[in-house]
Amino acid sequence: MDKTRCKIELGNNRFVQATEWNDEIRIDVREWELKDEKLIPTKKGISLPLHRWKLLVDNFEFLDQALTEKRVYQSHLGGNVYASVQIKSVCLDLRQHWLPPNKTEIVPTKKGICLRPTEYVKLKDVASVIGDFVPELCSIVPCPYSSDHQNQLGFLRCTECNPDHFTEW
Repeated sequence: MDKTRCKIELGNNRFVQATEWNDEIRIDVREWELKDEKLIPTKKGISLPLHRWKLLVDNFEFLDQALTEKRVYQSHLGGNVYASVQIKSVCLDLRQHWLPPNKTEIVPTKKGICLRPTEYVKLKDVASVIGDFVPELCSIVPCPYSSDHQNQLGFLRCTECNPDHFTEW
């Protein structure tokens, strides 16, 4: 059973929503569609556990800078989920990636959402409000900041930070 703590519109039928589902709190950034006079979620979007949401919020400054300078920037949020800006882009892409068999580079999947400038600005504006509905965010320490990641081996063995190669260490 899910329990929605908050649902805030970003514009264009896109919402950020904090939900309890299967004893885990997640922050969804998703597009919704109108069916039978009722808004329902679509597959276009991404669901982030709290530690990934916190990393996204921590990276707003770097994402803003990349958007202003119209340059490439990519931030790993964990588990092959990235927040990225492409060269000369005005949009923020939140997307799951994967490593195809026998390949060395991860590639984006369809699972995610590309936020337009006004939607991204609204997302940044409501990030602090989400903390009011999800006080658990205050106690979250994102994986890269944890004490076992203070050396390279801790990072390399982590399934969240190094999901495709952690078994090699």
